[in-house]
Amino acid sequence: MKKLSLLCAALACSGAAPAQGSSVALYGVMDVGISVDQGGAAGSATRVTSGMATQSRWGFRGAEELGGGLAAFFVIEGGIHADKGDSTQNNTLFGRTSIVGLRGKFGAVSVGLQDTPLFTVLNVVADPLRNGVIRSNNLMAPAGFRAANSVLYRSPVFDGFSTALMLAAGEAPGNAAAGRALGGSLDYSRGPLNASIAFHRKNNDSATVSGRGLARNLLLAANYQFAAFRGHAAYEVNRGPNSAPINNGAAVFGGAPPVPSTDSRDLLLAASIPLGASTVVLTCVHADDRTVHDQDATQLGVAYMYAFSKRTDVYTSYGGIRNRNGAVYTEGNSEEPGLGNRQFALGLRHRF
Repeated sequence: MKKLSLLCAALACSGAAPAQGSSVALYGVMDVGISVDQGGAAGSATRVTSGMATQSRWGFRGAEELGGGLAAFFVIEGGIHADKGDSTQNNTLFGRTSIVGLRGKFGAVSVGLQDTPLFTVLNVVADPLRNGVIRSNNLMAPAGFRAANSVLYRSPVFDGFSTALMLAAGEAPGNAAAGRALGGSLDYSRGPLNASIAFHRKNNDSATVSGRGLARNLLLAANYQFAAFRGHAAYEVNRGPNSAPINNGAAVFGGAPPVPSTDSRDLLLAASIPLGASTVVLTCVHADDRTVHDQDATQLGVAYMYAFSKRTDVYTSYGGIRNRNGAVYTEGNSEEPGLGNRQFALGLRHRF
């Protein structure tokens, strides 16, 4: 702990002495457990797995007050395979977030690698499991998770309303539109209700190939606190190539390779039920493929969490997917896509 404190102090003080009001914090999550995957072509598999409920991660975040209500801030965050010790996101050091920005009365502007507004709405508003065990992204898999080379603006809250707008540069020489993405959200939060509408559009062209079209996603999401539980609902419209990529392209359940949909609708319904230190979550996601392939799928799941404290809890879950007409969606979790269409998970999560 003493060495860690010295490391944080060194980071805060490197270069020049920090201005008054500066801060740097180390934070993260370690989440490790056991998963039992069933229904795959190769049979069942029992594994020690990292980050099932929340992807294991570590990062630094800091801010400096500049005066007049203006502050500079940064976040660098990387995923960890806690069961093996290596990095996630294609073995990048800070592949989850890498941003610097300014915030003030006008809102906040950040530049770098960061979550898209649509992905934020899916995680924060729609899915009570925040894309962890029995993750919504098993079936609701839009093209816009994170965006590199992006600029994100978040407005202040006005009478419960706020908005976000993102532009991500494709950076293809000679073709500014190739690979470019645009996204945004309109959000409302007051009392028991949270509601959002979000969109994401990405140009599929590259520096060498054109005419691939746009991937377009539109998401409506809301949650509401009833007397005994919080209800969640979301509806997503996906159109165009790469608008609904398959969560596990390597999965084949004994048939022909799956065909990613270019016209689909997704529906999520869920309930989060607090019971003292325990929480029970029930969730259902349906993917409706409207192409000629009609590769629909329905996912049902239940999760249980018990909190020892605000930072440490244990969890268990079971989820299953019913695939139709050759669909091959797999039952994954926060860190990996899974090996079959059913998964049991048991894990321990600690936040620091």
